[in-house]
Amino acid sequence: MTSAEDALRAWAVHGRVADFPYALFLGHLRSVGKHFLDAELLRLLDEIRRSVAESDSDSESESEGCDGPPFLHRFLDVVLDKHDDRYDYPSYTALSLLTRPAPADRHEALRSRDEMVLLLLADLVRFEERASTDTPDAPHVMPPSPELVAKRARLAVRVMESAALRALPSGVVDAVAVAAVPGRTPGGPLAAEILRSAAPEQALALSASVQPVYVLHDEYLFLRTLQSFETTFTFMSSALATAVRRLDDDRPQESAELVGAVADVLKESLPLFSLLATMRPEAFQTFRTFTEGASAIQSAGYKTFESLCSTPSLARLASSAYTSVPRVRERVVNGQATVQGTWHALIAAHRLDPADDAALRAAADRLESVHQRWKQTHYRLAVRMIGERSGTGYTQGVPYLAAVLDNRLFPAPDRHSALVG
Repeated sequence: MTSAEDALRAWAVHGRVADFPYALFLGHLRSVGKHFLDAELLRLLDEIRRSVAESDSDSESESEGCDGPPFLHRFLDVVLDKHDDRYDYPSYTALSLLTRPAPADRHEALRSRDEMVLLLLADLVRFEERASTDTPDAPHVMPPSPELVAKRARLAVRVMESAALRALPSGVVDAVAVAAVPGRTPGGPLAAEILRSAAPEQALALSASVQPVYVLHDEYLFLRTLQSFETTFTFMSSALATAVRRLDDDRPQESAELVGAVADVLKESLPLFSLLATMRPEAFQTFRTFTEGASAIQSAGYKTFESLCSTPSLARLASSAYTSVPRVRERVVNGQATVQGTWHALIAAHRLDPADDAALRAAADRLESVHQRWKQTHYRLAVRMIGERSGTGYTQGVPYLAAVLDNRLFPAPDRHSALVG
C-alpha cells in the first residue's frame, strides 16, 4: 500500500474536506501517471467520491445558490475519468478545475484571462527550472537540457509579458524593454512573483489541474500550453458574444473594438505554438499512446469562438468537429446569433453607416489574418509531431488539419460558412 493510499484511507475515516491530502496524492499520481494508477486505489477514490457526493447533497438541501459541484468532487471526477470510461479532452486538461464563465465586462474578462494564463505559465517556468535541480518535480523522465529549459522560459515569457503589463502592478515588467525586445524579461523572477501572489484557492487549482497520463517531463508542458489556449478561448468567446450584443444595440464601434481585442489576444498567444514545438516528438509519441479518446477536436472553447464569428454549414455541423461538442452544436442549431450574421442584418436594415462598416471589416480582417497564421502554425506543428498518424480521440489528425486550412471565420457572403477546427 502506498503512502498516498494510507493517507486517503485515514482521511476517509475522519477527515474534513479542507484537509484532503491533495499534495501527497498528486505527487503519487505524477510519479506513475494517471493511466497507471492502481485499481485498488481507484476503487478507494471512487468510494470517497460517493461519500463526498452524499455530503454535498446534504449541504445543498440546507442552502441555495450552489453553482456546481464543490472543488473536491470535481477533482475526483477528473482523477477518475478513465476509471469511469468517460475520459476525453476536457477531463485530460482538467478544465473543470480551471475555467469559469468569463465576467460580462470586457475588461474584467480580459483580466481574468490574463491572471490565469500568468499562473499557468509561471507554474510551467517553475517546473522547467526545477528539472536541473537535485529534486526535480514529477513527471521527471526524459528531463530537458539546460539550453532547452532556457528556451522554454523565453517563449513562455513572450506570452506572459503582454498579460503581465495589463494585470500586474506597474514596474513588475519593464514596458519599454518589452516594446524594444519582447521575451527578455527574466522568467524565474517573474514566475516567482506571480506564484507568490496567488491566492490559496488559485494555488490549489493550479496544482490539482496537472494530472499527466504518464511520467515524461514534456507532458507537463503539453498540459499547461493546452490550458493556456483554453483560457484564451474562454475570453475570446466572451468578447465575441458581447460584440454580437453591441451590434444588436446599434453600437458597432464598440463591437469592432471587441473583435479587434480578440485578434490582439490571439496574436499574443501565437508563441504558445513555438513553446509547444519545443516538446520532443519522441516524448509526445510515447505519452500520447495513453491519451486515446482525448483530442483537441473536443475543445468546446474553440468551437464556441469560431461559431460566434459566423454560422457553420450544415455539413460541418454534421461532422466530428461539432458532434464532438454537442452543447456548442445545439446552441448553433437553435439559432445562436453571430458577429457576421448580426453585422449583415444591420446592413440589410440600413442601420450601419459606411464608417462603422469599415471599422468592423478592418477588425474582422485582422482576426481572420491572425487566425490563418494560427491554423498554419498548428498544422506545421502537427506534421512535425505526428506526421501522417491518426489523431487521438479517433480523429484524422494531420489530414484533417490540412483539409480545413482554406476555411474562413468570416466567409464571403456568396460562400457557405465552413469554419475550421
